[in-house]
Amino acid sequence: MLDSSIVATSLYTIGAEFESKGLINWVALAYTLTYLSCAVLFARVSDVVGRRNAFLASFVIFFCFSLGCGFSQNLEQLIACRALQGLGGSGLYSITMIIFPEVSPKHLRQHIASLVGMVIASAGVLGPVLGGILTHYTSWRWIFWINGPVGFVSMVVFYLTWPQAKHLPSLQRRTWKELDFVGSFLLVAGSVLVVFSFQNVGSDGDKWHRAIFIVPVTVGVFSFIALVGWETLVARFWDKRVMAAIPIRLLRNHVYVAAMLHTMFLGFPYLLVVYAFPVHLQIVNNKSSLLAGILLLPMLGSVALGSTLGGLVSKNRNLLFETLFTASCFMTLGCGLLTTLSPSVELEPKALGFLTLIGFGFGLSATSATILGTTESEIPDHGKCRVSPAPLLSPLLTEHSCSPGNHRTSPYSRR
Repeated sequence: MLDSSIVATSLYTIGAEFESKGLINWVALAYTLTYLSCAVLFARVSDVVGRRNAFLASFVIFFCFSLGCGFSQNLEQLIACRALQGLGGSGLYSITMIIFPEVSPKHLRQHIASLVGMVIASAGVLGPVLGGILTHYTSWRWIFWINGPVGFVSMVVFYLTWPQAKHLPSLQRRTWKELDFVGSFLLVAGSVLVVFSFQNVGSDGDKWHRAIFIVPVTVGVFSFIALVGWETLVARFWDKRVMAAIPIRLLRNHVYVAAMLHTMFLGFPYLLVVYAFPVHLQIVNNKSSLLAGILLLPMLGSVALGSTLGGLVSKNRNLLFETLFTASCFMTLGCGLLTTLSPSVELEPKALGFLTLIGFGFGLSATSATILGTTESEIPDHGKCRVSPAPLLSPLLTEHSCSPGNHRTSPYSRR
């Protein structure tokens, strides 16, 4: 989770080293694109090869290409390695979401979901903080190299502590021919094409009426429509023979769909702030990468507090609706107040207070939505319930505007 946002405070430095502003946003976007669009596929692959094997394979992919990112000699190499790093990260994320409920006692699943939500929310802010520290004191390359030793230790610990077969639930091993290749292709195609079109508009606002925007976004939207139609056919005719990429029964659950949409709409401002604010601090306020990361610490603290409270308030009584509504109010208030900031070079201290409101709101939301996803999905679906289309699109559609290349005051243009 850290690597999805760790580059936020390093984009400025990376762009300066490679003397590029047109492609620098793809350093962030390439990872997130593969990270989220392939998560469903990895979840299904784990049904075929087993959870442990799929998780270890994801580890290897992630950490090999993390090192590749650190050794990249040009921006194109870095973007390619980030995309492949995201492929491994997608497996680590989605399979973790499957393993936790399967190996946890039923009476502890809500608490596990609370912890997962806390990790998800906190990692988004902790990433830029850690990235800023490493970039300032060492090099931006260390935000990738550090994954080597940390990853090796984590992989060994995971392998040695994996429960014995008798302590694992008895699950039917599926075959390769049961994978939903059509659904997975439509999901990836829709995500990639929609993001590609908006990315091009983000880098050049004069492309709204051009084919390079209209064609990909149209095909992408139709891919999502075709995905829903295909999954409906799978559910009706081949439910026992094909493992649906997106189980249609989840989309028929109005409570789950509401939580999914809530996650999407709150994900927009949260990820926008996590990426844009550190870049704004460096470009407009002339802050270092270290200070840009440190100034996010109040937001990190409020995220942790919100995540903790989000789990506690529903411990003995179902207050998820009230919690999600409160989360929306906090985030709306925080985002609205951010618009009152002046465009001056000096950073206004009240901005940090506004960030704490956003962080607290998202912390409440992340924990509550994770609990809701766990309780509203059946055991066969709990790995897919958090990687479905709506949460998928949220970060993909926001990142295109959050990099130095898209700031009209970018110092790269003045070099």
